[in-house]
Amino acid sequence: MRALIERRLPETAPFRPGATEHDLERLAAATGLVLPDDLCALLRVSAGQDDPDQLYGPLNYHHFLTIDEIIEMHHMLTDAVGEMATPVEQPAYYRWTVWSESWLPFLAFQGDCYLLDLDPGERGISDQVVFRPNVPDLDEPKAPSLTAFLARAADLIETGQASTEESTLVLLDLC
Repeated sequence: MRALIERRLPETAPFRPGATEHDLERLAAATGLVLPDDLCALLRVSAGQDDPDQLYGPLNYHHFLTIDEIIEMHHMLTDAVGEMATPVEQPAYYRWTVWSESWLPFLAFQGDCYLLDLDPGERGISDQVVFRPNVPDLDEPKAPSLTAFLARAADLIETGQASTEESTLVLLDLC
């Protein structure tokens, strides 16, 4: 996926070196979550993108979050909207509306994010990928895992189902 992005979007924000075990332990401690194996694998390859202005996100304008950005966004959303969360009637894909402390963002742009749902509803799958818009009307999960999400994105790009707009690959199937 990284090679596809770098080849198709040479102006994209540079990817950071991989996270250390200390970085992953710090992320787990700061969020209070057990990190999924595929997130750890992704972060070991690249711990996000250097994109301080958040202008060069390669997937639907979203950039890969750094460890510090994941922690910051998780804390900000937990503090800002966590109290507005209400339980979802089951069976459903999600356990909560608005926000859950068990949601872990990994891609973000202007308040929207793709996240891993580590405690889904009865119809959901642990570690499913969810697109959470800034105004959180949640659709069905985008993929059953981070690995499946990245594989789907790569497939869409390789089969010509992604258009390039400015500094991003637009993948309508993942919006």
